[in-house]
This record gives sequence, C-alpha cells and structure tokens, in this order.
Amino acid sequence: MSQSSPAHTPAHAAPRAASPAAHLSGLRAARRTRPGPLTGLRDALENWRVSWRLIALIAVPTAMGLAFAGLQVSMAERNAQTMGRVERLAILGQQLTGLAQAIEDERDDTAGFIAHGRPGNGQTQLTRQYAVTNRWAAQVQPLINQLDRGYPAQTLTDAGAVLTSIDELPKLRQEAVTSTTPALTTIDAYTAALANLFSFNDGIALQSGNTAFANSLRTLSALSRVKDAASQQRGILYTAFVDSQFTPAEQTALIAAQAQQASELESFNASATAPESQLLSRTVSGPLMNQAATLEQTTVANTDNGTALNLGPGASHAWYTDMSYTIGRMRLAEGTLAGSVVQNAHALRSSAERTVIETGGAALLALLIVLLITVLIARSMLSPLRRLRQGALDIAETRLPAEVRDLTDALDTGRPLHVRPIDVLSTDEIGQVARAFDQVHREAVRLAGEEAQLRSSVSAMFVSLSRRSQSLLERLLRLIDSLELGEEDPERLSNLFRMDHLATRMRRNSENLLMLAGHEAPRRWADPVPLVDVLRAAASEIDQYERVELDIHPGVAIVGAGVADTVHLLAELLENATTFSAKTTQVIASGHGLTGGGAVIVITDRGMGIPEQVLAELNQRLADPPLADVAVSRHMGLFAVAHLAARHHIQVELQSPASGGSIARVRIPASVTSEEAAGGGRRPRAGAGLRMAGPRGPQYVPSRFAAGPVQDPPLLTAALDTATLTAPAPAPAFAPAPAPAPAGSTGSVRATGPNVIIPPADGPAQAAACPSTSRSSPTGSGPAAGG
Repeated sequence: MSQSSPAHTPAHAAPRAASPAAHLSGLRAARRTRPGPLTGLRDALENWRVSWRLIALIAVPTAMGLAFAGLQVSMAERNAQTMGRVERLAILGQQLTGLAQAIEDERDDTAGFIAHGRPGNGQTQLTRQYAVTNRWAAQVQPLINQLDRGYPAQTLTDAGAVLTSIDELPKLRQEAVTSTTPALTTIDAYTAALANLFSFNDGIALQSGNTAFANSLRTLSALSRVKDAASQQRGILYTAFVDSQFTPAEQTALIAAQAQQASELESFNASATAPESQLLSRTVSGPLMNQAATLEQTTVANTDNGTALNLGPGASHAWYTDMSYTIGRMRLAEGTLAGSVVQNAHALRSSAERTVIETGGAALLALLIVLLITVLIARSMLSPLRRLRQGALDIAETRLPAEVRDLTDALDTGRPLHVRPIDVLSTDEIGQVARAFDQVHREAVRLAGEEAQLRSSVSAMFVSLSRRSQSLLERLLRLIDSLELGEEDPERLSNLFRMDHLATRMRRNSENLLMLAGHEAPRRWADPVPLVDVLRAAASEIDQYERVELDIHPGVAIVGAGVADTVHLLAELLENATTFSAKTTQVIASGHGLTGGGAVIVITDRGMGIPEQVLAELNQRLADPPLADVAVSRHMGLFAVAHLAARHHIQVELQSPASGGSIARVRIPASVTSEEAAGGGRRPRAGAGLRMAGPRGPQYVPSRFAAGPVQDPPLLTAALDTATLTAPAPAPAFAPAPAPAPAGSTGSVRATGPNVIIPPADGPAQAAACPSTSRSSPTGSGPAAGG
C-alpha cells in the first residue's frame, strides 16, 4: 500500500486529549508528591480489592476479640490451675493435721515414758505410737514429693521443712529412749518439729486468692495450734504429776502453753464463722473437759516453784484421761474443719474449671455472633458492588457497543432509546452510583443516537452530491466519446483522451462518496468474466497502465456479482504499485487458479519497500476494515481495498521481502470464482485494439495488455494512503469486438486491453452505470490518461 507523509494537524485543531492511563499516572504522581507519612500505605490500601479490604476490616477486630477472649480464657485457666494446686495443698494439709496429731501423741507419751524413768516395759506403748506416726508420715511424704515448680517458692520451702521434721523423728526417738534428756527438753524438740507442719498450713491460705477460703484455712491453723498448746499442757503436767514435783521450768512452759492457747483461741474466734465457732463450742464442752481444766488451774494456782505435788492416788491418771478426752474433742472439730477446707478447695477448683469453659464458650459465641453480623453486613455491601461492577462491565464491553452499533446501522434513527438499569435497587451510596452510571449510560446512548443521526445526514448529503456529480460526469463522458469518435486529428484525439481519463477519475471520486456513505454501486454483471479480462479492466483504470505486465493462467473467471468489486480492488493495488515505484520499472500481475476453487493474484513491484511496523499496521487494517472517519480521506486506497475484500471474503496481504520492493497477495475464495467459459479471455491478434461496449459508445484501447511473459517480478511498493477510491464498477462479459460504432454512438465503453467488446450489463438500466475506463488512441500510440 502507499506510504505518505504524516498529515499535518490544522492550526485550529483542538489538542489531543490525554489517555485515561496517562491521566491516572499523573494523578498518582501528584499524590506521591504530597507530604505525609501514610501516603504510601494509603495508596497501597486503595489498590486492594474491596472484598479484601472488607475481609481485613472483619479480620482485624475479630483477631483483637480473639486475643482478648484468649486472654480471659488464659486468666481463667491459670486461676483453675491455681485452684487445683490449692486443692492438692488442702488435701496435703488435711494429712498434715493427722500427722501432727500423731506426733503430739508421740510427744506426750514420750514425756510420760521419761517421767517414769524410762522403764523397759514402757517402750511397747511407744513402739505402737511410733507405728501410727510412721503411717501418717508415709501418706504425707509422697504428696510433698509430687509438688512441682508451679508452686510458690515459700510453699516448696515449707514442704522441705516438713520433710526435715519427719526425717528428724528417728533421732528424737533415739535420744528420748537411750539418753538422759529431760522430758521438758524432749517436749520442746517435738514442739519445734510440729511448728514446721503448722507453718506449711499457714502458707496454703496465701495462694488461694479467695477470702472465705483463706479465712477457713486460718481458722483451721488456729484450731490446730490451740490443740497443740493443749497437748503441750497435757505433756508438761503429766510429767509433773508423775514426778510429784512441779519445777519452775515446767511451770514456765505450762504458763507459756496456756498463753499460746488463749492467743490462738482468740485468732480462731476472729477468723471463724458463726457455724465454725458453734462447732468448736459444741465439741469442746462437757464435765470431763471441765474437770481437766479445773485441776490444771488449781495446780498452777496452788503450787510454788519446786513444790511437791500431792494429788492423791490415781489423780494423775484421771487428769491425763480427762485432758486426752478434751484434746480428742478438739481433734474432732479440727478434722471437721479440715474436711470442710478440702471440700471448699474442690468446689473452688470445679468453679474455676467451669469458669474456663463458660468464658471460652461465651467468648466463642460472642465472636461467632459478631462475625456473623459483620459478614452479613459485608455481604450486603459486596453483593451490590459485584452487581454494579458486573453491570458496568457488561454495559462498557457488550451492551453499549451493541447499542451504538444498532444506532449506527439503524435506518430509523429517531426510534426511542430504552436503557435497562443496573440491577442494584438500594438507596445507599452504591445504589446512587448505579443510578449515576445508568444516567451516564443513557447519555452515551443519546449521544450515539445523535451521532447516528448526524452520520445519516452526512451520508444522505454524500449520496445526493455523488448522484448529482455522476449524472453530470456521465453527460460529460458521453460528449467526450462523441467527439473522440468523430475526431481524426491525432493531437486533438490525444487531448480528448486526457479529458476522458480525468473525467473518469472524477467519477471515481464521486463514487468514493457513495462508499463513505455506506452505499454500493448499483452496477452488476450476470455472467462470469475471465480473470485475465478482469485484470485488463483494472489496469485500464490507472494512469501508468503501460507499465503493467500480465501473466494470468487461463481457466479461471470471476462471477458476475464480484466482477465490479474485484476490478476496483485490483485497480487500487495496481495504481499504488505504479505510483510508488520507479517509472522505469515494470509492475507484474500474475494469477492462477487453486485446486478446489479460488484464485491467487500476486502484484509485485520494485519500489522502496515498507517498514516492518508500517507493514504490520497495514495488514491489520486489511484484516479488520476500519470505520469511515476523517482519517479515511488520507487513506482512501486502504479503506477501499479493506472493505471490498471483506465484502467478498477476499484475503489481501502485503509483504516486503529482503530483496526490496513489495508484494500484494490477493486470495480470491471459491465463492467468487468459476470456470472460464470456452473461448473466454481469448488473446486478440497483435496490434489490435479493444472495444468495450458501454453507455458512452465504443472505446479503443491498445493491445499492450495482452498477456505476455513475466520478467523478474518487481515488487509493489504499496500503501493505499494516497490511493483514490472508486465505487467498484462491475466488469462486463467480453466478446469479439464488432466494427467501431459511428460517431455520436452511445452504446459502448472504451477500455484498454485486447480487441473485445463489453456489452451493457443486465440491460440498458445497468449499462448506464457501467464505469468508464482510461483511454488511449485506437492504434495504441496515443498518450494514456491517469486512472
């Protein structure tokens, strides 16, 4: 196709609008220049899909809720673990009270054994008490050894002290039995060992964190010390009763034990609840306990330091029995409190574990409810957004282009415009955007309708101007024909041929208006025309026809319906091949039929070639014909070839070989070709002229278009940019030429080529529309006019 220089933009033309991508790039660049530490983050978030942003909006508070819920569950779990440890300590404390009772009994029995002078028969009772103490120690030691590092350091220290006290028992026993240690010293040693047990029970209250439970533990510890003080008093007085002497040291120890008992009893009353106080009052009361208390008080009050005791026979044993009964009642109240403490610890642990389950369940349920509500709200936003996006894309990619095409192709441009709204019926911002897009859609369709009306008006003007111009040109051509037939002066005849050719080109320009308006030329031929005659007719319509050499194999013809368009298409290609190649070179048009139907025509020239980028663009336009617009006026040849080829499914491809020049390859489908009739395309004798019958009389053209040998194929330099478009004129069927018509005859059209005649196509009405072709002198020596 032809290569032309770029068209210059008029001075009054409006500047070209920036593309949307360039505009967006400018906006992004301007935003990046704005100060602000969060600009990059905001830009990144704005590029996220709305669904991802909503997911993030849901995920962030959900994650925070899970974190807080996990924190609450973790705290409840830690509290449950603490309560579990407290329960294990309470059980251990209950076992320690039993061990303390056994050690207290062992202490008092050992003091009595020493007071009796360590008799051999007295070890039997001690051995039995040692076994009781050992059984309690065997139950306590495994529980202490199970304590791990999850317990406070003070608790582990107290537990170690308890084990130490248990380990010291054999040594105390050995010293009490084999040595001369006084009974009071042995009592003090056993009391020190018992202190470690009471300290451990005191430490349990510090870990619970529950006030009521801690008070119960303190109450139990106070009662245990009250009982221990009473047991000390029993051991001290029993020793004094056996020795019948109350030493000052024993008196001091007894007074201290009594003071300790009174102090611990006050502590008990301060921390004990009313039921616990009533329990002790009911348990530690009665005649025997009163007798023991009375005897003890009397002994202390009536005895001076070192005074011998004279209680009478059996008094010491009776007092020991009464005092043991009192201590036993205290132990009964202590056991009841210890059991209550264990039950409370178990209840606290169960409550803490239940709190863990309830907290976790409530947190999970709350999160599920919040997540469900959030998802429902997000879906109420995403669903309209998806429908809006889908509707907008459907309008932009399918519906609006189809409506514009319908309006462009519609004959009745005044029909009402119906725009289907986007399926978003909400009244929120999304619905408002949908309504705004519907308004834009309606405005675009309205503008397309107005443009279609404008195109229709312009097409009507083109058709009107073309019809008027063609009518005048036909009259002019008939006048020129009549002058040519009656003229014998070669110089004047040559001038008449030039005028005839210029008028023919003017008529082709007029037919261009018909193509721009979307109309087809009304000329049609009913009979097939040989391919060689179609190429001759095409060559006769260009200015430099004498440079065209034909190499056409016989046997192929073009059907009548495609003759006019094929002649026009080939004329455009030939004209550009001759225009954009050196005048000293030849343009070769070769063609042959294809197996199975169809034909291939190759037009080559020795021009300057086509750049690869331009070649790809031209082939793209040939494969996809462009719409008629302002650019068509600068590329009429490309426009004509592309649309004529698309009309008959003809394939046109341009090539630019490395050897130089250009090649135009035209593949005509089987639907446009047929077999050549017998005698069709017969080559006339050398030097004979061609007479083509038409509305303007016989026209003579030289015989130089007779097919001849093809030389080295010059390649077509091609661009249809400057080619002129003529509405395709149907090529006529050819027959032997009759004698020249007389001057003034109006029954034939002259064309270059062999000596044949083209009768009027489909009667007089169509013969009037038969195209005029370029002319030469009857002898072939006259100048050729431009096509």
